[in-house]
Amino acid sequence: MRTIIHIGQHKTGTTSIQHFLQHNKAKLASAGLYVPESIAGHYDPSHYILNVYALNENRYSPMKEHLSKTMPKEFFQGLRAQILADIHRHYMQAESLGCKDVIWSNEGLYLLNSTEEYKRLRDLFSPYSSEIECVCCFRELASYKRSYAQHLTKLGLTPSEDTDSYRYLASDSWLFDYAGKEQLLEKVFDRVISFPYNPEDNVKSFMDQIGYPVDDTASIRLNVSEPAN
Repeated sequence: MRTIIHIGQHKTGTTSIQHFLQHNKAKLASAGLYVPESIAGHYDPSHYILNVYALNENRYSPMKEHLSKTMPKEFFQGLRAQILADIHRHYMQAESLGCKDVIWSNEGLYLLNSTEEYKRLRDLFSPYSSEIECVCCFRELASYKRSYAQHLTKLGLTPSEDTDSYRYLASDSWLFDYAGKEQLLEKVFDRVISFPYNPEDNVKSFMDQIGYPVDDTASIRLNVSEPAN
């Protein structure tokens, strides 16, 4: 069975892709693609708990910061066991449905930034998959810098001087080093699919990339930002 991991970026139609996958999971399952509906008790089109788990202890994403402030320590202590149990359940269900692929999607996975973190993510699925590939859509760099900064501002988050932080927005930030990101992913995953953001219909572009062409996606555009002036 193949595992497909969609790692974002932010503002590349990830919300629309995730909602399309969830709303069409029965149809996609009949075509061979299994879409998990929840993990570790969290029902959300984005499998955000994966980035919370995979990040090193001293590194953060917006969701990990939020949960660190709102959840007790016991939540994080029990997280691995919950995730492993749910992953096992999903792969058994995918097998029972005759699916050959399982897909996980979260834009926060772009915020992982080491072989250790991506290996921690990969190792969740290696007992079930002979092939683990990741898919990353890259937005045009100047546009991504603007939209990502706007995204942090919207969340009430300020830039950081820590060069390893997801809030580090200087021109030399690892967030903007697309070649470096691809090289990092290639060290960990069996296959890396990267493609440019299609602002007209990135859902269709994404589905084409993973081998499940669809033709009914044009009306699905969620969480769209206003263009920067």
